[in-house]
Amino acid sequence: MCHQTNQLRRYSIPVFLSSLLLLSFFSTSLAFGQASPNLRSITGLQPGSVLFLSIKGDASASSSLWGTDIYTLDSNVAAAAVHAGLLANGQTGTVAVIICDGLSSYSGSTRNGVTSNSWGNFGLSFRFVQISQGTTVVAQTSPSTQPVTVPPTTQPAQPSQPAQQQPAPYKQNLYVFDDADVLTKLRKPTPGTIVYVQVTGSTSGSVWGSDIYTLDSNLSTAAVHAGVLSNGQRGIVKVTILPGQSSYTASTRNGVTTRNYGSYGMSYSLQAATGATDRVVWMIPDPGAVRDIPGAAPGKTYVVWVTGSKNEYTIWGSDIYTSDSVLSHTAVHAGILQVGESGPVIVHVLPGQPNYTGSSRNGVSSNSYGQYGLSYSLEPAR
Repeated sequence: MCHQTNQLRRYSIPVFLSSLLLLSFFSTSLAFGQASPNLRSITGLQPGSVLFLSIKGDASASSSLWGTDIYTLDSNVAAAAVHAGLLANGQTGTVAVIICDGLSSYSGSTRNGVTSNSWGNFGLSFRFVQISQGTTVVAQTSPSTQPVTVPPTTQPAQPSQPAQQQPAPYKQNLYVFDDADVLTKLRKPTPGTIVYVQVTGSTSGSVWGSDIYTLDSNLSTAAVHAGVLSNGQRGIVKVTILPGQSSYTASTRNGVTTRNYGSYGMSYSLQAATGATDRVVWMIPDPGAVRDIPGAAPGKTYVVWVTGSKNEYTIWGSDIYTSDSVLSHTAVHAGILQVGESGPVIVHVLPGQPNYTGSSRNGVSSNSYGQYGLSYSLEPAR
């Protein structure tokens, strides 16, 4: 059924799709010709399937396009590639597409001369990823589908938590923020820290510096200035946190003019994300405590970027912590991070416990406590 109707949409669109490779937990080669211009005609697609398509951008097919950045599965791929800024109208090239979970709604927009349509709930969707990342991706879900589902390799034993099926092992995960403003939300970032962020290139944001930018510079605009992304192009960038500079010099590059500035506390540099990865995992910045994650409830799992710290706040529990225990302390107490070390941590939200036992571990002391309504455990991100 398509968009809550009993009839399938039918297309006659000049899309040239010369070859396709489907990657999931297995690899299969498929032929994808002009008679099948949309992904919905391919059987067996599921969230995490990756497609490599050789297509010709077609702005005229916008009437068959629903969504922005994430599109309904029956959207015309050639029109979506122009809308997303990957191809110009009439340009032929190869794009990487990943199949995502369906969304409750899709918002239309006008980009690069293509106007997409809005729609309600639809069962599956797709989005574009960089070719360099798509080559070995075997699983990924839409970043809008929070929390990020990362089944645990270990789970504290307790009667209320049913056993979970173990996932297939991955060689390497790439942990990525899907928030262009994330650099200003990081707690205590340390120079030398590297994070990956998905952004859409823009020429309209405020940026200070050249090559090295103030930490509050608009990341989407800095990516265009640095030549990592073009205006309107969506991709994952590698961000290196740097110490503050005594001054930042303005320049004009790639249609973006930055500003001069004096001393500023912290800064960053940008590169294109390169190298192969098995899976992209979406994460969120440290909210402080698990209770501060919107919608946190038992059974949900999040990947959180945390910088280890100690002796600033009180925490309660061992292995399982009260939901108001700060993550920066519990990550050190649990032996996942050292003080001052930053990295992704998997957080499993659990029901409240009748009691919590304090202990001293890794230079951090936790307290005992009685009944508390919500709790969590931690797992190293691999």
